[in-house]
Amino acid sequence: MAMEYFDEKIVPILKRKLPGSDVSGRLIGAAPGPSAALTTMQLFSKQNPSRQEVTKLQQQVKTNGAGVTVLRREISELRTKVQEQQKQLQDQDQKLLEQTQIIAEQNARLAELERKLREVMESAVGNSSGSGPNEEASGKRRKTVVSIDSPRKSKRLRNRK
Repeated sequence: MAMEYFDEKIVPILKRKLPGSDVSGRLIGAAPGPSAALTTMQLFSKQNPSRQEVTKLQQQVKTNGAGVTVLRREISELRTKVQEQQKQLQDQDQKLLEQTQIIAEQNARLAELERKLREVMESAVGNSSGSGPNEEASGKRRKTVVSIDSPRKSKRLRNRK
């Protein structure tokens, strides 16, 4: 963002004030540090800009520095927010994993209960079809099986049987 600002605002000003020089190549292509400062100083010494122009450029540099400081602060805040969101995502992933495990356990219990229910139903049906000394008990079981298999009937209809 600072580079874009530099390219859009400062380079055109320097090109107008320093005709015939390749300002963008010298300033942008130069690595930051003493070599860049030397290149800039050489550029200024060749063209002899006025004090007013130098003062304007210094003010722009100060303004840009303040803008960079603000941007760094914003970046820091955004990094903090990203870290918070990553922590939140990790917590949610952990909860999701726990819930998935609970669902799997409940599905296993449900399957076991369904299997036991089928066994009880089959044993109740199997006992009621056979004849023997426990006919009275098997008759009671049959009624129980009928009431389990069919929807609930009114008391009057249940007593008719």
